[in-house]
Amino acid sequence: MRRPILVLASLALAACTSARTLPTPAEPKFDGTAAKADVTWLADPARAGRGVGTPGIDAAADWVEARMKSIGLAPAGSDGYRQVFEAPVGARLLAGNSLSLAGKAESLEADWLPFTFSDDGKVEGELVFAGYGITAADLHYDDYAGLDVKGKIVVVAQDFPGEPDPRSPFRDPRNNRYGEWRYKVMNARDHGAAALLAVRDDWNHPGPDEIPAWKGSPSSRAGLLAARITMAAAKGAGIDVAALAVPIASDLKPRSKALGVKAAMQVEVAHERARTANLVGKIAGSDPSVADECVVVGAHYDHLGLGGESSAAPDQIGKPHPGADDNASGTSAMLAVARAFASQPPPRRPLVFVAFSGEELGVLGSAFFVRNPPAGCSVPKMQAMVNLDMVGRPANRKLYVHGVDTGKGFRELVRALADEAPPIALDVQMGGEGFGSSDNASFYAREVPVLFLFNGAHTDYHRVTDTPEKIDATSLAEVSRLAWRAARALSDLPARVEVVKAAQPQTQGGGGRGSRPSLGSIPDFGERKEPGVLLSGVVPGSPAQKAGLAAGDVVLRIGMKKILNLQDMQYALTDHRPGDVVEVEYLHGGKSVVVTVTLAERK
Repeated sequence: MRRPILVLASLALAACTSARTLPTPAEPKFDGTAAKADVTWLADPARAGRGVGTPGIDAAADWVEARMKSIGLAPAGSDGYRQVFEAPVGARLLAGNSLSLAGKAESLEADWLPFTFSDDGKVEGELVFAGYGITAADLHYDDYAGLDVKGKIVVVAQDFPGEPDPRSPFRDPRNNRYGEWRYKVMNARDHGAAALLAVRDDWNHPGPDEIPAWKGSPSSRAGLLAARITMAAAKGAGIDVAALAVPIASDLKPRSKALGVKAAMQVEVAHERARTANLVGKIAGSDPSVADECVVVGAHYDHLGLGGESSAAPDQIGKPHPGADDNASGTSAMLAVARAFASQPPPRRPLVFVAFSGEELGVLGSAFFVRNPPAGCSVPKMQAMVNLDMVGRPANRKLYVHGVDTGKGFRELVRALADEAPPIALDVQMGGEGFGSSDNASFYAREVPVLFLFNGAHTDYHRVTDTPEKIDATSLAEVSRLAWRAARALSDLPARVEVVKAAQPQTQGGGGRGSRPSLGSIPDFGERKEPGVLLSGVVPGSPAQKAGLAAGDVVLRIGMKKILNLQDMQYALTDHRPGDVVEVEYLHGGKSVVVTVTLAERK
């Protein structure tokens, strides 16, 4: 028997001081070679990148389920080990797509192509050149100033004026959003345009005048008809986009104007959905008095499939993106932790092990899980969640453990667990943040303390080069060992962990250019068909809380920007600065409420 894991007094509630921390069994062995073999199977080309809605992820789900069964985990899904849900998996062009410019029919995919986020519908109207489609009050630039686009079709250029000039204010990374197509579409929509036609900036990026291939990636509708067209198609209608756009760079003065050309466009894009599943297994705890205070250990097993818009290697789209580190490594580590627990006497609280699907589509699997937790694992009573995502390649042997400020005493506990003999043979570095872009965010949004183990990004992230041979078996075993220690300590604690809600930083006013504004709202990451962003909570002391927003409310507008989805909300906030006073419209109990808030600074 090794000595019991140190449990700090700050983690024991006063009411439970008489409870005894269970001695921890001898630490199990973690086989890095076996764990790497699991990664190799999951990231094999035969799995074709484990994209949701593909045979590859279906095979991976069968494999994870078989592993859970062989380990001896009890099935804890709604259908055996499976917790089935639907996810958006792609966009498909239908037969009703057409575009005519000045009476000439354009050829689909050769001359023009809708965006995957385009609305469906039909529009006829006059064409208006709206420069680069940018409204940036802080940069004193507005392509829509004095321009009437209501009910018309705007033509906009890619990126931003003066792109090659390093002095351009648009080159600041904090202004990158102005160059994104989705931002330009939202801006056109908010100015009353009926549709948008996007043209590549050949003058800054010389190359073939071609339409990028249809990727079919899932994406929420942007609230406007939107498509790309070639420069040649525009010229065929008498519109020289380069001649209109290039002079703008000389003085950053918009040259927007009506074009005297009519167009008609019809878009029909089907957004496809597929059934997928989380895999859920359970080990019962030994103490009936805490039988519903589960500890969740999770990792997502999906990846990008053949790439799509999330690929960091757009020239490799159509080839399998193996996802060895992201996140076959985390899935392998989660199973290693489950296997270790199954080989020992049960801990005090139950352990629930989850392989999430849909993380790459926006943490959909974990969002579904917290809305539909298994029996004996209700969200309000969860002890904690331990998340494993990209844990097979610690650069310079550094392992980051985020979330240490989400539970009282977590920071001290993680340090004690890392240093306890035999110490974890990695440089364990800690971060307090409980949100982020992985599955732990779904839990912390519901006020569950989290620990997120992560080795940091690398140059193979979301590329076809994220392959199994690059996984460090020894490090993977060490990560698994630390995750086991954390889950065991959390399960055996004498008292419930006290969640620490993220405090809202205070701002002293306007903030410098580039400061990030915060409303302090916590979105529900699940899918939503209706307009607006559903909140799962608000940050204590934030502008949102002070204004009366709460979990269950739906944000509809920030300032003058309508909010249809999370992307809209992101763009609406980044149009402001800390200290700005803005109106926020939201639904509370089905009724519209308008409040005025002063945005804080996100740090």
